Amino acid sequence: MIAIHVCFHWPSLLERRRSSVTGLVICVVLASGGCSIKTLAVNALGDALAEGASVYASDEDPELVRESLPFNLKTLETLLQSSPQNRGLLLSACSTFTLYAAGFIAVDAEVAEWRDFDYAAADTLKIRARKMYVRARNYCLELVELDHPGISDRLRLDPELAVGVFDLDDVETLYWLGGSWGLAIGIGLDQPELSADIPAVRALMDRAMTLDEDYDRGALHAAFITLESVPEALGGSPVRAREHFHRAVELSGGLDASPYLSLATGVAVATQDRAEFESLLRSALAIDPDADKSIRMINIVSRRRAELFLEHIDELFDPVQEEQEEDTR
Repeated sequence: MIAIHVCFHWPSLLERRRSSVTGLVICVVLASGGCSIKTLAVNALGDALAEGASVYASDEDPELVRESLPFNLKTLETLLQSSPQNRGLLLSACSTFTLYAAGFIAVDAEVAEWRDFDYAAADTLKIRARKMYVRARNYCLELVELDHPGISDRLRLDPELAVGVFDLDDVETLYWLGGSWGLAIGIGLDQPELSADIPAVRALMDRAMTLDEDYDRGALHAAFITLESVPEALGGSPVRAREHFHRAVELSGGLDASPYLSLATGVAVATQDRAEFESLLRSALAIDPDADKSIRMINIVSRRRAELFLEHIDELFDPVQEEQEEDTR
């Protein structure tokens, strides 16, 4: 699954929850005063909602964030109905749906599967997460269509040529578009209509990497860990995944736990390397969430996932294979 770094750059909406409600009331009042006034009000509020990315990432209470995100998502969609071409709103909708699905819904699916052994609930949650990723992707596609009409089709037909239209100013959008699309594929590899789009995701992330290799302290490299963790038949490479892991750790100063989770769950499990898996998860647990408060929420969620997988390590690795490896040694 593509539980990539993309899922942990929380939009700064929490601190504006009260102002968002007020803004919506103002919009309703202004609606009777003419479409242009209403549009101005919506765009102003949209710009405020789209600002910043620090409050959620630094929060110490995941449940508070979980409870606030649905409100923000519906606020964004309500505003988009009035201002469908607002760039800030489109990017915020793309990123926030991705964040909510990856940070909470997909994690709930893991808990249902590994801790509760409720496989039906896990499947339901995975489907819900996949739908949210697709919803997020579609908002980002609407955004890039504003400047490049027809780009959605070209990304599927000839992705390497299509991404040439993007420049440095587009890196954030490429990151969220590629991330949401990749997450949808990762949780829905059994969906042919999604897995067929892997070349488009790779092209988007490659273009972003070419334009700004150290974007957001290694976020792109962290994303590539899981992109390279797909089966080799789909273009993945454990060697490249590890290269991106080392660069992501370097750029984040070793203070971001998510690359450790991505390599552990993506590569170590696939290669049945139990020692590496355990080492990576224990390294993630050793990171103090308060060491870098700007990504405190990321590390709290990552710690919970690491603890969950360590609890069920015996179920993830084949004991027969481990015995054979011990005999070889």
